[in-house]
Amino acid sequence: MIFAHISRSLRETFPARASEWAMGVMLFNWAIVLSFNADLFQSETGLIIYQGFNDLAPQPAWAVLCLVVGGGRLIVLAINGAWRRTPHLRTVCAFISCLVWFEISIGLMQNGLFATGLAVYPVLFVFEIFNVMRSIGEAGISDANLKRVAGDGTQL
Repeated sequence: MIFAHISRSLRETFPARASEWAMGVMLFNWAIVLSFNADLFQSETGLIIYQGFNDLAPQPAWAVLCLVVGGGRLIVLAINGAWRRTPHLRTVCAFISCLVWFEISIGLMQNGLFATGLAVYPVLFVFEIFNVMRSIGEAGISDANLKRVAGDGTQL
């Protein structure tokens, strides 16, 4: 019974949250890649491509940041889809993810190369801004609905 409820709820919410799920998975995957390639920033190619990232923070810090932000976001989205609507938490997660995508874009710009990442990561940043705005709107609707509930729990 619980599994059926969770499954139905996720099926209902996933299409509207697909970009949020994708952003969370991508950040989580960044953490995995950085963790399994511990010397990525220090490799011969990495010294060129990831120098801007290294200037901002060392590789282990990037890995932890992406793990916490991406993993936390996936947890919030799972809760949002399965049990309880959490537009406020989704807004916070999207905003923090937005900052990470911005920093990744800056890191790529700082290396002085016009690499393919500059075609992708700024777009992810812009999509994340869209996610922030959409979840803010949903939080406003949620707040308005709560105000309509009387103290005894009946709808006004």
